[in-house]
Order: sequence, then C-alpha cells, then structure tokens
Amino acid sequence: MTAAVSVAVDRVTAVNAALATVLDPELDRPITDLGFVRSVSVAADGSVAAALRLPTYFCAPNFAWLMVEDARRALATLDWAPSCTVVLEDHFASEEINEGVACGRDFADAFPGLADGEAMAQLRATFLRKGHLAAQGRLGKRLLERGWTLQQLSEAALQDLPERLTVTLRRRRALLGLPTGPGTPLFADEEGRAVPAAALEWHLRRARTAGVGISANTEVCEGLLAARYGPGGTAGPERGEVAP
Repeated sequence: MTAAVSVAVDRVTAVNAALATVLDPELDRPITDLGFVRSVSVAADGSVAAALRLPTYFCAPNFAWLMVEDARRALATLDWAPSCTVVLEDHFASEEINEGVACGRDFADAFPGLADGEAMAQLRATFLRKGHLAAQGRLGKRLLERGWTLQQLSEAALQDLPERLTVTLRRRRALLGLPTGPGTPLFADEEGRAVPAAALEWHLRRARTAGVGISANTEVCEGLLAARYGPGGTAGPERGEVAP
C-alpha cells in the first residue's frame, strides 16, 4: 500500500469515526450503527461527503434535521478537510433540510411554525436525558446481578468502575453538560445529583422503562430500514470511497 493510499484509507476511517459520534436523538444510538449512513467519500483534495438515509420517507423532519446538522458539525472537526457536505436522501423534506443545514440556517427558518431554536434545543436535551437514564438502567441491572446493594450503588462514583463500563454514561453526561469527573455519582438525576438509596429502586425502574422504549423503537426502525433498502439496510455505509 502506497503512502497516498494509506492516508486516504485513514481519512475514510476518520470520517466514519466522526459520524459514529452522531446519535439518532430518539434511539440513542450512533447513526453508523443504525445503518443511516449510506455512503462516505473523500476527494483528492480532502473534501468530505456523506449521504444519510432514514427508515421511512416521512421520518419527522426535526429529528432528521438534528442528525444531518450533527453529522455536518462532526465532519467539520476534521482539520484536514477543506470542506464537508452532508445530504439526506429519500426523505420528503430532503431539499429543505440539506439546503438549510448547508447554509447554516436554523430549523425554524427552514420550517416556519414547526419549532423555534429553543424548542429544538429542548428536544435534543429531552432525548439525551432519556438516553442518560436508560444507560443508568442497564448499568444498574448489571451491578445488581453481580450482588451490589442499592446502598452501594447510591454511594458509588464513576471512578469505582472500569472506564469501559461507563463510556456511554459519561458521553451522555458530557452532552448534557453534567459533571463527568472520577468522583461524580454513578447514579445521578437530571441535575447530576446523586440519587439516594431510598429513591434508587424507583430511579432504576424508570431507567429500565426508558431503555425498553428505546429498544422497541430501535427494533421498529431497523425493520423499516431493512424493508426499505433490503436485508443489508442496517449494515452501515455501502462504500467508503477515496479518490485515486
């Protein structure tokens, strides 16, 4: 493999890694895992392009906007790329979304009357909080199965577990602007405060319910995507092109 080809392959890998940081707001999963990234490409000059697709033609435009906007922002962090383009395909509002995001407009400008900037921020925060809660539910279930008590859970901090077990939890907290330091509570409310032992059972019940809802929606979306684009519809990008 020549040096030029190696650099090109590394850049495609970097593009996919950047897109893996973008979440479907409702499903709390990376768009790369869900198969929403149809293709990525890197031109000879380093310009990056990505094409996204969604399970149905009528997916909510506000959710679609958030994913396209977040994908463009993620690709803009690649300091070697002189430009980046993200397009949403096969969606009833593709034209408005693609043009609006590319021009740096707000959702409210592209879709007057549907939502303002504050509403979009609240929507994003609502689903991030739900994902944060669900992550705690999964972790709590795992630790209780290992013999932890509710008192131990309420007193635990992030530093008390291997980092690999708290990756999702820390990422959601960072996106919500909550503390992520080693000494912060393992189980926390929406404000980042430790959940006391007396309230932890109810907290974990809510967390499990949130997780079940996310899982159910994910299964539906995966089925719809596979039905729309074939059995391989959720397998990720169809290609990662590099210019010769």
